[in-house]
Amino acid sequence: MPGRSLAACLLLLFPAFGEAASVLIPPEQRAALGIEAAPAIASTNSAGLEVTAKVILPPASVRVVAAPADGLVTTLLHQAGEQVKAGDKLAALSSPDVVEAQRQYLQARLKHQLASDNASREQRLAEQGLIAKNTWLLTQNEVKLAQADVDAASATLRLLGVKPGNENSEIALTAPISGWILETLVEPGQRVEAPAPLVKIGNLQQLGLEIPLTPAQANSVQPGQSVEVEGGKASGTIRALQPALDMAQNVIVRADLEQDGTTLHPGQNVKVKLTGAAGTGATLTIPASGIVWQGDKAHVFVETAEGFTPTAVTILSQNDQQASISGLPADSRIAVKGVAALKAKWQEAGE
Repeated sequence: MPGRSLAACLLLLFPAFGEAASVLIPPEQRAALGIEAAPAIASTNSAGLEVTAKVILPPASVRVVAAPADGLVTTLLHQAGEQVKAGDKLAALSSPDVVEAQRQYLQARLKHQLASDNASREQRLAEQGLIAKNTWLLTQNEVKLAQADVDAASATLRLLGVKPGNENSEIALTAPISGWILETLVEPGQRVEAPAPLVKIGNLQQLGLEIPLTPAQANSVQPGQSVEVEGGKASGTIRALQPALDMAQNVIVRADLEQDGTTLHPGQNVKVKLTGAAGTGATLTIPASGIVWQGDKAHVFVETAEGFTPTAVTILSQNDQQASISGLPADSRIAVKGVAALKAKWQEAGE
């Protein structure tokens, strides 16, 4: 019964609280309960969270060159795997639509010239009082309408890839970005219809990662966190976490990845390290004795002025002596002895 009486006395020190409430322990009671605290140490040598990820080519790094009009592929200058620069000619397309667009452009220019000549003549007549001024104003409106037709016809030619005024009926298709040819989808001599894809280009220096994590691991990951590929081949930043679990019950984390060369390839599996989660501070090393479990969640007791606060953390790695965790500020102090007593008081206060 003495042990029961001691527990009853200690309970008087702790008000009821939930998981986030502090376990209130006066300093004079810590020695009696065998409670000691120690600082969590920044894991400068910790590998962080190590997982296997898949290299992907994100949509933002891919461009598809399509046929702007129906026509015949006359030239194809590059094959899959070749590197190109923005503006390089990729293919040529002969199209009757270009001939029609050029005809409309020429017709619009002639109408504009005629309207401009009429407006100049009627301006002189209006200044001499030979015609009404409104007549000249109406002619000015015709000039503006004719100019709008010229602009529209010119824009149509540019959309087709032809410079206005060029009599060539061939469309030159150029690379919109610098990168590598991923796929050629046509052959010379093949007829295509707009907007059939012709060439696919990818920027292999701007890749992405799909990182599968368990829900517990994903709790410590936030957008902005750093990602490093094993061997220093590339580094990146977490972009987003997929809200729904995949078929393997994992959270898919997507990251942007940059590399200088072409060491990594889309579809490749690589080992990556996640460190420095945004908003959670660096990865910390603590004695393994400081960890307690509440259901399937790991907790530590963080020291406060009034006592200790049970705080959920994510375990990145652990052995018999120490553990690497995330989820705490870098200057945290946690209980490393007397943890069992703290857990008992936490559970009793929650009942």
